[in-house]
Amino acid sequence: MFINSTSVYQVIRIIKRALRCSQFFISKVYMQKLTVVIDIGNAYIKWAVFALEDDHPHILAKDMVKVKWMRKWKILDAEDFALSINELISSFSKKLGGDFVEEVFVGISHPELVISRVQETKRIMNRTVLREDILHLSDIIAESTDKLNYEVVKILPVQWILDDETACKDPEGMEARRVELIADVFQLPKNFITSLHDAFHRVDIRIADIIPNILGTSESCLDHEMKDLWVLLIDLWANQTSYVVYEEWYPLFYWTLPVWGEHVTKDISIWLQVDIKDADQIKKEHWTVLAQPTNEATDTIDKRFLNDIMTARYEEIFELIQEDLIKHQKDGRLPAWVVITWWASKVANILVLAKDVFKLATFAAKEQSQSFGDASLHPQLMNVLWVYLRSQKYFKKSSKRWISMNFSFLWKIKEFLQQLF
Repeated sequence: MFINSTSVYQVIRIIKRALRCSQFFISKVYMQKLTVVIDIGNAYIKWAVFALEDDHPHILAKDMVKVKWMRKWKILDAEDFALSINELISSFSKKLGGDFVEEVFVGISHPELVISRVQETKRIMNRTVLREDILHLSDIIAESTDKLNYEVVKILPVQWILDDETACKDPEGMEARRVELIADVFQLPKNFITSLHDAFHRVDIRIADIIPNILGTSESCLDHEMKDLWVLLIDLWANQTSYVVYEEWYPLFYWTLPVWGEHVTKDISIWLQVDIKDADQIKKEHWTVLAQPTNEATDTIDKRFLNDIMTARYEEIFELIQEDLIKHQKDGRLPAWVVITWWASKVANILVLAKDVFKLATFAAKEQSQSFGDASLHPQLMNVLWVYLRSQKYFKKSSKRWISMNFSFLWKIKEFLQQLF
């Protein structure tokens, strides 16, 4: 078959374009080490794609999707759940110009999160702590905390003890006859975790790690000095209130409360007799506690009554935390301070209310996510940023490639040549 000069020129042009595309993918995508973080909440799913360029992280794409298939943290339809995840993955591909996602990090703020501290011991047969001994001890801890209808999502070592002496964070290779592990075990409802894995499996995406948001928060909002001097960190969001107390670099205890930001919205809806959406808007417009605002003739709501409603609920949250501190004999005995996360600290006078309840100095968190530009100022993306920072510090990448390359342009060349010949 005769090929004219125009066709040859088209072939050469497509090959050059393909080479440019391949160079772009290799230099800009593969070398950037893409990391995808999805934060799952009861109302929204937030996600972002991060890349490293010259060891500096930046966001390639981000979005927020309204949740339709979950109510009160119960997945109503597993297929709809999977379809929603698939839509998210498709949006990744559209914004990045290719299918590069193989695994994701998932952040969770689940109100039914259960955290327990467990202590287990194991005899060392060959006098040297091996990786197998560490994994075996972790399995023992996971089995010992097998709460009915719950699944272990993370085990965090708090302290290793070798022959009654405190050891370093990683005892592998050290000599000992007996190794003891004190660890915090994080568990979530089994049906939720099963549906979560199933949804990602359907779209051929692996969950690299599930990170409870309190861990990302403590990593980003507390520096080394704060953890050393004892500090209480309160992570108060719409879906969950969780907190952690640090002493001499170690977490003394984590906990979650059955009261969170959405309860404030419900209180406003009930007491002011307005729609839940209107209540949420009212809360955002008049977010203040411990104030005595003046009611004006043009006001459609009683501002003083609204202030009393919000003050009562936030005071209840802090008093429940204070009761737990009393139980652990830490009330008024934290020489550092109380730190409240970025979003909750935006409530006017919230720091004053916390100081009055805890009788301790109280400050707003200064998170370490300032380098992400406008995203650092977006409250809905805070947990996404914090989960990313933790994942980069602690997660050990597997030997599996971080992303998959997209060579679909080669098939386009093949199709074009077939049309010619």
